[in-house]
Amino acid sequence: MHTNLILKNLNLLFIDDNIRISAEIYALFSNIFKTVSLALDAKAAMKNYAENTIDIIITDIEMPGMDGLSFVEHIRSTNTSIPIIILSAHTDNEYLFRAANLQIDGYITKPLNFKKLESVLARSATRLEHLVSSINIADKIVYHPLMKMLNVDNEEISLGCKESLLLELLLNKNHRIVSKQEIAELVWPNDIMSESALKNLLGELRKKLKYNIIKNQPARGWILNTDH
Repeated sequence: MHTNLILKNLNLLFIDDNIRISAEIYALFSNIFKTVSLALDAKAAMKNYAENTIDIIITDIEMPGMDGLSFVEHIRSTNTSIPIIILSAHTDNEYLFRAANLQIDGYITKPLNFKKLESVLARSATRLEHLVSSINIADKIVYHPLMKMLNVDNEEISLGCKESLLLELLLNKNHRIVSKQEIAELVWPNDIMSESALKNLLGELRKKLKYNIIKNQPARGWILNTDH
């Protein structure tokens, strides 16, 4: 199981009005997850969830304004698969019953036990791995999007962030041409894409794919041709 590799490619949203606990979570998990976003209440959490890609949620129950379980109910109305872990100082049946009906991945009581939390996160990562299907790019080439990893000729090859973004763009186009502008907007959203940077990225991805399946269409762009 590639738990650490999976988590390294996921974005965590942590909601708790306790600044000390939030700081501890950030310090503990900022090197484990791709990003760790913090919110002090449900209103800020909903804004963050709407504006960013969030893969796992950890939330307290007692917060100012909307409580944590009501926030989870809001999320579950549109997303039934995202892993959600509840933190709470409460162990009474009312909270437990509400939480049980929200398809949560774990209910951890305070004071926070970090080892127990890590164990629940590992189970969540495994569940996500089963939810996200591997992609058969071509004969002997498989892509694992959750782990950003290729399997080529039974060899596991890790992809960098830009390499995985480019490959997923080519895959999502479904054998249609991807333009230079599309690559620039997705892979270099905040920078100017240089010709040399694009050339190097294409070269590195082609090298990892081993087979010559990224074809250039002069003056138009690139296409994924899996009939190698």
